Amino acid sequence: MKFVVFAEDWARHPSSTQHIFKVIAEQYDVTWFNSVGMRKPKFNFNDVKRVFGKLKLMLLNRSKTPTDKVPVDARNPLILPWHDRKWVREFNKQQIAKQIDLSSSEPIVYWVSVPTAINMIQLRPQDSLIYYCGDDFSNLAGVDPELIKESELRLIHQAHNIFVVSKVLLDKMPKHKTLMLEHGVDYALFSELKKRNSQLNQLDNIVGFYGSLSEWLDVDLLIKLAKARPHYNLVLIGKAHIDISALIALPNVTYIEQMAHHQLASFSQHWQVSLLPFLFNGQIKACNPLKLKEYLAAGKPIVSSHFPAVERYKDAVLIARDHVGFIARVDHAMVISKNPFLDWRTYSQQLVEKHSWQQKAAFVMEQLV
Repeated sequence: MKFVVFAEDWARHPSSTQHIFKVIAEQYDVTWFNSVGMRKPKFNFNDVKRVFGKLKLMLLNRSKTPTDKVPVDARNPLILPWHDRKWVREFNKQQIAKQIDLSSSEPIVYWVSVPTAINMIQLRPQDSLIYYCGDDFSNLAGVDPELIKESELRLIHQAHNIFVVSKVLLDKMPKHKTLMLEHGVDYALFSELKKRNSQLNQLDNIVGFYGSLSEWLDVDLLIKLAKARPHYNLVLIGKAHIDISALIALPNVTYIEQMAHHQLASFSQHWQVSLLPFLFNGQIKACNPLKLKEYLAAGKPIVSSHFPAVERYKDAVLIARDHVGFIARVDHAMVISKNPFLDWRTYSQQLVEKHSWQQKAAFVMEQLV
């Protein structure tokens, strides 16, 4: 048995699929096809830049031989993004077939987290198809929902197994073949004490957030927080996909554009409060953010806006339903963090210590066997 994975670009960001297949690749051959696209490109600077970057990878670096750092065979197939056109689907299917040995009788397990990939797969009787649904694509920012809809319906119909990351997504799928697969956590990375990152050395009373700064981030809330509590230092880590100029212009806001995943614990273990400041929309309603379990493993009090996935941890996360409540809970979390008699860290970590990526990968393999 071998695996063929259609997901985001390998190592572009540490997704749940990447974490799972770092474990699976220790025992099985894994061919990983980098992002095959979920929307048609537009004629603007970002899209043109992205197209040329992908084209360069396709022409100059078709695959990467597995190494200790890259345990999978990561490939950049020559794929066209107009998935709604029949001739494009046929072309893309041929391009993928050239890179998979379909003449062998060895079963292939296709793992698909990008719905458009269903247009490129030629299933044989001995093969199996897994749909790993990590988002509500009808509400996902940055994709073409009309383009995705038809592909996802066919993927759901053809899939032998479906894994979802949240109860909202579970309720949308066929019950007889769908299972919950919540995110795991690199528990050792985030729980074992790290040296305080030097970029925090001049700061105290720190409230922090890391992750993509995108449409789902409640920027107005963060501006209100920073202005209402000038004695708190707000630290934001992540690439900005929206305008945050008014936020980072505030004197008590520190913005760090990029930080390697393995360095994040040197921040989250040493600020006083971790934040999940999301807008409540369709995407957030269905999400189960990776950083939630990472924050819990780091052991600092968490303040979150309200969304379904966080309800499970309501005894360890301070949840707010409006801006006033959010700021009040940050004050409460600050007091908790500074109280040496409250063993908040131990309780927080106990909630996630058994949710390793090794455990999640083992669960996946149990279903396949």
